[in-house]
Amino acid sequence: MDTGEALYVWGYLPTESWRRAALSHPDAVGGRVKVELDGPALEAGVSETIAPSDWEVLFDQDSGLVRVVQNRRSAERVVEIADGVRLGLSGASLNSFWLAPEFTE
Repeated sequence: MDTGEALYVWGYLPTESWRRAALSHPDAVGGRVKVELDGPALEAGVSETIAPSDWEVLFDQDSGLVRVVQNRRSAERVVEIADGVRLGLSGASLNSFWLAPEFTE
């Protein structure tokens, strides 16, 4: 929180809203992403939410990848911030995040 670095992605994301798509691991560079928000500073134990209506959830059952994206047509640079967590940046803005979740019954 003190550094403003994105560490991981978490949240509630029901599979009923996911759309099927062909996805493959994007080329990514390992690195860090610093988050700067318009509004109040981050507080301990608090996260930043994204509005569901502004984002699309894509899923490829064959690769097991999930991509949550704001603008599919936007060119982006992808940074891997943790194992299996990649953030797609369009300029200085977050455009997508890529996940390789483990599914359990």
